[in-house]
Amino acid sequence: MSLPSSARSLLVASSFGFVVGGCALPAGPDDNGGRGGDVGGDVGDDVDLAAEVASFLTGRFDSSAQAATDTRYFGVQLQVCALDVPSLGAHVLYVEQAMLSALDQPYRQRVYVVDENDDGAVVSTVSELSQPEGYIGFCNWSEIDQRGIMPLPEEIHELPGCAVTLTKNDDGSFAGGTDGDACLNDHNGATYATTEVTLSEAGIASWDRGYDHTGAQVWGAVAGPYRFDRKQ
Repeated sequence: MSLPSSARSLLVASSFGFVVGGCALPAGPDDNGGRGGDVGGDVGDDVDLAAEVASFLTGRFDSSAQAATDTRYFGVQLQVCALDVPSLGAHVLYVEQAMLSALDQPYRQRVYVVDENDDGAVVSTVSELSQPEGYIGFCNWSEIDQRGIMPLPEEIHELPGCAVTLTKNDDGSFAGGTDGDACLNDHNGATYATTEVTLSEAGIASWDRGYDHTGAQVWGAVAGPYRFDRKQ
């Protein structure tokens, strides 16, 4: 089943953010040609924050509840599972997003590498795969099949400036986003894109937007983030 052109164009911009965009500006919601906050709580030195963020990200989520109550949002599935690429780090994740009505046609496939920096924050870099079509449905494959197709490091290409930095809140969630205007983006007159994200055990909220050189928003969500509830 193919997506309506309006839905596909709305969702493509999320390929430059952490999770997904939504609720487009009339001028042109999303992106297909670019690259595209500290909230702290005290944590003990022995806590593996990167592992905790990776665990919050891993699983199957969807936005069906939000879409059912607000027609400005689409029903989208997000699946995240581990990749075994030890040269990149201990927490490497494959990310796939698709409309719930077209799960075999993902509009976004990415690789996140999650690590803790020297300041105690968690950084997730965002990368593309050289041949993403070969990984469609990867999270649903058997472990044997997954092992047979693990990408090589040279097949994973980081999107410069689009990493997301997260810090832990007092309630145990993580929140953060991209760094200023560093995530370059050229769709619909944009020069850069931003992402804001919050992670918890219950789900993920993410808000992607594109801005022009004057700082005016030219694509992306205007009403708030997509909210993905954990299903598995």
